Amino acid sequence: MGRSVGSHNPGYEERRRALAAAVIDRLTAEDGPTVSLRRLAEVAGVSVPTLRHYFGDREGLVVAALAEMLRQGGPYLEEAASPSPGDLRGSLLDLLRRTAMGWRFGVGRLYQGGLALGLGDGRLGPAYVDNLLEPLLQAVEARLAKHHAWGEARVEHPRFAALQLVSPLVLALLHQDGLGGAECRPLDLDAFIVDLADGFVRAHALAPA
Repeated sequence: MGRSVGSHNPGYEERRRALAAAVIDRLTAEDGPTVSLRRLAEVAGVSVPTLRHYFGDREGLVVAALAEMLRQGGPYLEEAASPSPGDLRGSLLDLLRRTAMGWRFGVGRLYQGGLALGLGDGRLGPAYVDNLLEPLLQAVEARLAKHHAWGEARVEHPRFAALQLVSPLVLALLHQDGLGGAECRPLDLDAFIVDLADGFVRAHALAPA
């Protein structure tokens, strides 16, 4: 009996995810935002018609690759959302330092490449927000909301607070690494992180309940 309309062969989704994962590094390379579908097919070891079969077009492949980035980052995001009670400052320092470390061990390349792909693009921009930017912010929101629930911090609007905490670090990392600021105006990143965490503590900390 033939397949129903719209159905796929067994293993279709697994194959689709594998192809999306295969092109992530190429998409986030320096010239990734302009790389052709033909080149992406070469990287994945398949034909252009194969990529079109699974993704429709180049933008569909990029959206799938962004979704695969989110899947691969799941363990870190779960950890980022799960602090321990009793030490707000230590929790913030741990979060910020782990974020900076992950950025410099490859995650930053994904964020930079995704940003380059998504800026000004009505389809890829929202995909970048949904799969890279928002998951990080929501994990930080969850972390801060827990400190609020434990009576350690006054965080009435976790989304605002997450943006206040993470945005300076992301800007500093883009400045130093993505844009070469480390060469023309270097920054002591760990001192910056300590100052950022201390400023947040001064603004939001409460005595533990």
